[in-house]
Amino acid sequence: MNPTLSPKQQEIRDREEAILALAGPMLIAEGYQGLSMDRIASELRYAKGTIYNHFPNKEEIILSLAVKAVQTRQGLFHRAMKFDGPSRSRIQAIGAAFEIYVRLHSSDFKVEQIIRNEMIWGKTTQDRRDRLLDWERQCMDLVVEVVRDAFELGDLQVENPKQDPRESMAEMLFGLWALTYGSFVLYQTSPSLAQLGITNVFRTIRVNEHRILNGIPWHPIRPLEADLAEFDRVATAIFPEEVAHLAQE
Repeated sequence: MNPTLSPKQQEIRDREEAILALAGPMLIAEGYQGLSMDRIASELRYAKGTIYNHFPNKEEIILSLAVKAVQTRQGLFHRAMKFDGPSRSRIQAIGAAFEIYVRLHSSDFKVEQIIRNEMIWGKTTQDRRDRLLDWERQCMDLVVEVVRDAFELGDLQVENPKQDPRESMAEMLFGLWALTYGSFVLYQTSPSLAQLGITNVFRTIRVNEHRILNGIPWHPIRPLEADLAEFDRVATAIFPEEVAHLAQE
Protein backbone atom coordinates (compact mmCIF):
# COMPACT_ATOMS: atom_id res chain seq x y z
CA MET A 1 0.00 0.00 0.00
CA ASN A 2 1.19 3.49 -0.82
CA PRO A 3 1.50 5.34 2.55
CA THR A 4 0.76 8.69 0.87
CA LEU A 5 -2.71 7.53 -0.20
CA SER A 6 -5.78 7.32 1.97
CA PRO A 7 -7.51 3.92 2.21
CA LYS A 8 -10.20 5.19 -0.19
CA GLN A 9 -7.62 6.45 -2.69
CA GLN A 10 -5.76 3.15 -2.48
CA GLU A 11 -9.00 1.28 -3.11
CA ILE A 12 -9.64 3.39 -6.22
CA ARG A 13 -6.10 2.80 -7.47
CA ASP A 14 -6.31 -0.94 -6.83
CA ARG A 15 -9.60 -1.15 -8.71
CA GLU A 16 -8.15 0.73 -11.67
CA GLU A 17 -5.10 -1.54 -11.72
CA ALA A 18 -7.38 -4.59 -11.70
CA ILE A 19 -9.29 -3.23 -14.69
CA LEU A 20 -6.10 -2.60 -16.63
CA ALA A 21 -4.62 -5.98 -15.68
CA LEU A 22 -7.66 -7.71 -17.18
CA ALA A 23 -8.06 -5.41 -20.17
CA GLY A 24 -4.45 -5.65 -21.37
CA PRO A 25 -4.40 -9.36 -22.25
CA MET A 26 -7.95 -9.09 -23.58
CA LEU A 27 -6.89 -6.32 -25.97
CA ILE A 28 -3.79 -8.17 -27.18
CA ALA A 29 -5.59 -11.49 -27.64
CA GLU A 30 -8.82 -10.22 -29.20
CA GLY A 31 -8.05 -6.75 -30.52
CA TYR A 32 -9.95 -3.52 -30.22
CA GLN A 33 -13.30 -5.06 -31.10
CA GLY A 34 -12.82 -7.80 -28.52
CA LEU A 35 -12.23 -5.37 -25.66
CA SER A 36 -15.57 -5.04 -23.88
CA MET A 37 -16.55 -2.90 -20.92
CA ASP A 38 -19.41 -5.31 -20.18
CA ARG A 39 -17.07 -8.29 -20.13
CA ILE A 40 -14.56 -6.51 -17.90
CA ALA A 41 -17.33 -5.71 -15.42
CA SER A 42 -18.60 -9.28 -15.52
CA GLU A 43 -15.24 -10.94 -15.03
CA LEU A 44 -14.23 -8.60 -12.22
CA ARG A 45 -17.72 -8.81 -10.69
CA TYR A 46 -18.01 -5.05 -10.62
CA ALA A 47 -21.11 -3.09 -11.42
CA LYS A 48 -20.88 -1.74 -14.96
CA GLY A 49 -21.16 1.77 -13.56
CA THR A 50 -18.04 1.15 -11.48
CA ILE A 51 -16.01 0.57 -14.64
CA TYR A 52 -17.37 3.76 -16.18
CA ASN A 53 -16.48 5.70 -13.02
CA HIS A 54 -12.84 4.95 -13.79
CA PHE A 55 -12.91 4.99 -17.60
CA PRO A 56 -15.65 6.65 -19.67
CA ASN A 57 -15.00 4.30 -22.59
CA LYS A 58 -12.71 1.49 -23.68
CA GLU A 59 -10.53 3.92 -25.62
CA GLU A 60 -9.55 5.50 -22.31
CA ILE A 61 -8.57 2.05 -21.06
CA ILE A 62 -6.32 1.56 -24.08
CA LEU A 63 -4.76 4.97 -23.55
CA SER A 64 -4.09 4.16 -19.90
CA LEU A 65 -2.45 0.92 -20.97
CA ALA A 66 -0.31 2.90 -23.42
CA VAL A 67 0.76 5.27 -20.63
CA LYS A 68 1.90 2.29 -18.54
CA ALA A 69 3.71 0.87 -21.57
CA VAL A 70 5.69 4.05 -22.22
CA GLN A 71 6.48 4.30 -18.51
CA THR A 72 8.07 0.86 -18.80
CA ARG A 73 10.05 1.96 -21.85
CA GLN A 74 11.20 5.12 -20.09
CA GLY A 75 12.37 3.05 -17.13
CA LEU A 76 14.57 0.94 -19.38
CA PHE A 77 15.91 4.04 -21.14
CA HIS A 78 16.70 5.56 -17.75
CA ARG A 79 18.68 2.48 -16.76
CA ALA A 80 20.59 2.73 -20.02
CA MET A 81 21.57 6.31 -19.21
CA LYS A 82 23.58 5.08 -16.22
CA PHE A 83 26.10 3.45 -18.56
CA ASP A 84 29.46 5.22 -18.40
CA GLY A 85 31.30 5.12 -21.70
CA PRO A 86 31.83 6.86 -25.05
CA SER A 87 28.81 8.67 -26.43
CA ARG A 88 28.51 6.13 -29.26
CA SER A 89 28.30 3.29 -26.74
CA ARG A 90 25.74 5.27 -24.76
CA ILE A 91 23.44 5.59 -27.78
CA GLN A 92 23.88 1.84 -28.28
CA ALA A 93 22.77 1.44 -24.65
CA ILE A 94 19.52 3.22 -25.54
CA GLY A 95 19.20 0.88 -28.53
CA ALA A 96 19.70 -2.12 -26.26
CA ALA A 97 17.03 -0.80 -23.89
CA PHE A 98 14.57 -0.42 -26.75
CA GLU A 99 15.31 -3.90 -28.07
CA ILE A 100 14.79 -5.43 -24.62
CA TYR A 101 11.52 -3.52 -24.30
CA VAL A 102 10.21 -4.87 -27.60
CA ARG A 103 11.33 -8.43 -26.91
CA LEU A 104 10.36 -8.76 -23.25
CA HIS A 105 7.42 -6.36 -23.20
CA SER A 106 5.99 -7.08 -26.63
CA SER A 107 2.38 -6.56 -25.52
CA ASP A 108 3.24 -3.08 -24.27
CA PHE A 109 4.80 -2.18 -27.60
CA LYS A 110 1.71 -3.47 -29.40
CA VAL A 111 -0.49 -1.24 -27.25
CA GLU A 112 1.67 1.71 -28.32
CA GLN A 113 0.74 0.94 -31.92
CA ILE A 114 -2.95 0.43 -31.20
CA ILE A 115 -3.36 3.82 -29.53
CA ARG A 116 -2.02 5.51 -32.69
CA ASN A 117 -5.21 4.59 -34.52
CA GLU A 118 -7.00 7.90 -35.00
CA MET A 119 -10.39 6.26 -34.43
CA ILE A 120 -9.22 5.30 -30.94
CA TRP A 121 -7.13 8.39 -30.17
CA GLY A 122 -9.97 10.69 -31.12
CA LYS A 123 -12.23 9.26 -28.40
CA THR A 124 -9.80 9.86 -25.53
CA THR A 125 -9.53 12.78 -23.13
CA GLN A 126 -6.87 15.46 -23.36
CA ASP A 127 -5.70 14.81 -19.82
CA ARG A 128 -4.65 11.23 -20.50
CA ARG A 129 -3.29 12.19 -23.90
CA ASP A 130 -1.05 14.74 -22.21
CA ARG A 131 0.17 12.11 -19.75
CA LEU A 132 1.16 9.81 -22.60
CA LEU A 133 2.85 12.60 -24.53
CA ASP A 134 4.76 13.64 -21.41
CA TRP A 135 6.16 10.15 -20.88
CA GLU A 136 7.08 9.94 -24.56
CA ARG A 137 8.86 13.28 -24.25
CA GLN A 138 10.80 11.96 -21.28
CA CYS A 139 12.00 9.03 -23.39
CA MET A 140 13.08 11.32 -26.20
CA ASP A 141 14.76 13.76 -23.81
CA LEU A 142 17.10 10.97 -22.71
CA VAL A 143 18.09 10.31 -26.32
CA VAL A 144 18.57 14.03 -26.94
CA GLU A 145 20.86 14.21 -23.93
CA VAL A 146 23.20 11.59 -25.40
CA VAL A 147 23.25 13.29 -28.80
CA ARG A 148 23.90 16.70 -27.24
CA ASP A 149 26.78 15.26 -25.22
CA ALA A 150 28.22 13.73 -28.40
CA PHE A 151 28.27 17.16 -30.08
CA GLU A 152 29.89 18.76 -27.04
CA LEU A 153 32.57 16.05 -26.93
CA GLY A 154 33.27 16.35 -30.64
CA ASP A 155 32.09 12.79 -31.36
CA LEU A 156 29.48 14.35 -33.66
CA GLN A 157 29.91 17.40 -35.85
CA VAL A 158 27.55 19.49 -37.93
CA GLU A 159 28.08 18.43 -41.55
CA ASN A 160 27.11 21.80 -42.99
CA PRO A 161 28.61 24.74 -41.03
CA LYS A 162 25.81 26.98 -42.33
CA GLN A 163 23.11 24.75 -40.85
CA ASP A 164 21.60 25.46 -37.46
CA PRO A 165 23.09 22.81 -35.10
CA ARG A 166 19.66 22.22 -33.61
CA GLU A 167 18.30 21.36 -37.04
CA SER A 168 21.22 19.01 -37.69
CA MET A 169 20.62 17.26 -34.37
CA ALA A 170 16.89 16.95 -35.06
CA GLU A 171 17.56 15.39 -38.47
CA MET A 172 19.97 12.91 -36.92
CA LEU A 173 17.53 11.96 -34.19
CA PHE A 174 14.74 11.51 -36.72
CA GLY A 175 16.86 9.13 -38.80
CA LEU A 176 17.89 7.01 -35.83
CA TRP A 177 14.37 6.95 -34.39
CA ALA A 178 12.73 6.14 -37.72
CA LEU A 179 15.10 3.24 -38.33
CA THR A 180 14.79 1.74 -34.86
CA TYR A 181 11.12 2.33 -34.11
CA GLY A 182 10.02 1.51 -37.64
CA SER A 183 12.08 -1.68 -37.73
CA PHE A 184 10.52 -2.92 -34.51
CA VAL A 185 7.04 -2.19 -35.84
CA LEU A 186 7.85 -4.25 -38.95
CA TYR A 187 9.16 -7.01 -36.71
CA GLN A 188 5.81 -7.18 -34.93
CA THR A 189 3.53 -6.72 -37.92
CA SER A 190 5.15 -7.96 -41.13
CA PRO A 191 4.85 -11.64 -42.13
CA SER A 192 7.21 -11.13 -45.07
CA LEU A 193 10.58 -10.64 -43.36
CA ALA A 194 11.62 -14.27 -43.78
CA GLN A 195 10.74 -14.09 -47.46
CA LEU A 196 13.23 -11.23 -47.73
CA GLY A 197 15.91 -13.48 -46.27
CA ILE A 198 15.88 -11.86 -42.81
CA THR A 199 16.24 -14.69 -40.30
CA ASN A 200 17.57 -12.64 -37.38
CA VAL A 201 15.72 -9.35 -37.36
CA PHE A 202 17.51 -7.98 -34.31
CA ARG A 203 20.95 -8.52 -35.82
CA THR A 204 19.67 -6.87 -39.00
CA ILE A 205 18.50 -3.83 -37.03
CA ARG A 206 21.85 -3.60 -35.24
CA VAL A 207 23.71 -3.83 -38.56
CA ASN A 208 21.69 -0.97 -40.00
CA GLU A 209 22.16 1.09 -36.85
CA HIS A 210 25.92 0.51 -37.28
CA ARG A 211 25.73 1.78 -40.86
CA ILE A 212 23.91 4.93 -39.81
CA LEU A 213 26.32 5.65 -36.94
CA ASN A 214 29.35 5.22 -39.20
CA GLY A 215 27.72 7.22 -41.96
CA ILE A 216 26.81 10.24 -39.81
CA PRO A 217 29.73 9.83 -38.75
CA TRP A 218 29.52 9.18 -34.99
CA HIS A 219 32.97 8.62 -33.52
CA PRO A 220 34.68 6.37 -32.69
CA ILE A 221 34.16 4.75 -36.10
CA ARG A 222 34.16 0.98 -35.75
CA PRO A 223 34.10 -1.99 -38.12
CA LEU A 224 30.84 -3.94 -38.11
CA GLU A 225 31.86 -6.89 -35.95
CA ALA A 226 33.48 -4.61 -33.38
CA ASP A 227 30.28 -2.56 -33.19
CA LEU A 228 28.12 -5.66 -32.77
CA ALA A 229 30.44 -6.87 -30.01
CA GLU A 230 30.22 -3.47 -28.30
CA PHE A 231 26.42 -3.62 -28.44
CA ASP A 232 26.50 -7.03 -26.72
CA ARG A 233 28.97 -5.80 -24.11
CA VAL A 234 26.90 -2.73 -23.29
CA ALA A 235 23.62 -4.65 -23.16
CA THR A 236 25.07 -7.28 -20.84
CA ALA A 237 26.60 -4.67 -18.55
CA ILE A 238 23.32 -2.79 -18.10
CA PHE A 239 20.72 -5.54 -18.41
CA PRO A 240 22.41 -8.78 -17.29
CA GLU A 241 19.20 -10.53 -16.19
CA GLU A 242 17.25 -9.55 -19.28
CA VAL A 243 20.07 -10.60 -21.63
CA ALA A 244 20.40 -13.93 -19.84
CA HIS A 245 16.64 -14.49 -20.17
CA LEU A 246 16.70 -13.74 -23.90
CA ALA A 247 19.64 -16.09 -24.38
CA GLN A 248 17.46 -18.95 -23.17
CA GLU A 249 14.79 -18.34 -25.82
